[in-house]
Amino acid sequence: MKPQVLAVLILFLSAAADVFAGTSINAQVDKTRLTAGELLTYKLTVISTEKEIPSPELPGFAKMRIVSSSQSSTVSFGQGEMRTQAVFILVLLPLEPGKIKIGPAQITVKGKRSASDPFLIDVLPGSGKMQPRGEDNSTRQEDEEPGPAIPGSSQPKYTL
Repeated sequence: MKPQVLAVLILFLSAAADVFAGTSINAQVDKTRLTAGELLTYKLTVISTEKEIPSPELPGFAKMRIVSSSQSSTVSFGQGEMRTQAVFILVLLPLEPGKIKIGPAQITVKGKRSASDPFLIDVLPGSGKMQPRGEDNSTRQEDEEPGPAIPGSSQPKYTL
């Protein structure tokens, strides 16, 4: 093979690897229309070819209470590359009927910022507000923002 053709081929393959490498972020909700008292599940998935990825910046969940949260991560190896996947699941309780906007989640890896899609949730009036077991809302201020999306978390990094 001629040296010029080989150089062009190497350059092309290198550029193609950069296109397929990187980080993606995807958010999902199990429904966009629910009745007051119903729970909403928000799932955020981050997939990266990076060895170390920071925690994503989760959107604010105004007018919603985080009932529970969980996170998991997996690492897979295949076809000469490593992939890290982190999944964050939050169960949310709308605090009042109306339209609630959940903004995009974001992550910055190697200076490149990626964002998920936002959601507009329609909460219809129901038979009453449901309160999670064991929670006393008597001291909570109406305008108070919910705490961190993953309670007790402090921006961990996933390192292999």
